[in-house]
Amino acid sequence: MRFLTFFLVGSVVMIQSDPRLNRQSDSLYYASLNEAIYQGQYDGVTTVHELQTHGDFGVGSEEKLESELVLLNGVAYGIPENGKARVMPKYSKIAFAAVKFFMSDKKIFVKEAMTMKELESLLDSVITQNAFAAIRVKATFSSVRYRSFEKQEQPYKPIKEVEEKIFTRSSVDGDLVGFFTPKAAEVLNSPVYHFHFIDHQKTTGGHLLDCSIAKAEIDIDYTSEFTTKLANPSLLQHIDLNE
Repeated sequence: MRFLTFFLVGSVVMIQSDPRLNRQSDSLYYASLNEAIYQGQYDGVTTVHELQTHGDFGVGSEEKLESELVLLNGVAYGIPENGKARVMPKYSKIAFAAVKFFMSDKKIFVKEAMTMKELESLLDSVITQNAFAAIRVKATFSSVRYRSFEKQEQPYKPIKEVEEKIFTRSSVDGDLVGFFTPKAAEVLNSPVYHFHFIDHQKTTGGHLLDCSIAKAEIDIDYTSEFTTKLANPSLLQHIDLNE
């Protein structure tokens, strides 16, 4: 096994590579489209139970934006507007999700502090830029800022018009669960990095807005294929995917 050392903004990083980029069964599964939920398609298109047949790792949104979804080690956690994580019932409906069965292709050890911008710069330097990848960051956070939404009712507004419920924590251990998506594929998922946070006690979390990392273990899992379950056309009448 080969180890490389990177120096990034005063941070020492060790990378352990395990190239297994062509696994035929390593598929990423999308429920609906990122663009659809951004425009305001918040009705359920699948269930937690169905998602768990396609992956044990991922992010998403419960229908009506009732909670942010974190799928980690096969357990689905929902974080509603109060910021308190709960295990989601298997028949909870999901408006959008990206999930896969996680198996690390590359491991990175971060030994020194870094900001979110520095984390993304590090990932930029080691990720294959034309690939799709799941990313897990197991870290001690000096600080972390994240959000959920209030439950929405029809007629739905675009997500940019929905008020955020923002939370902050300091000196907390937790995980970032997320994906790297090439910008050209932004209709599928938020480019280029889309992370959700959950603390190690599974008490709080949400969509990541910002963070400062004290130390971290990062795993990157590439995928060679993806499938997408589209929303029923009847659910899309109030948005325009051709804009």
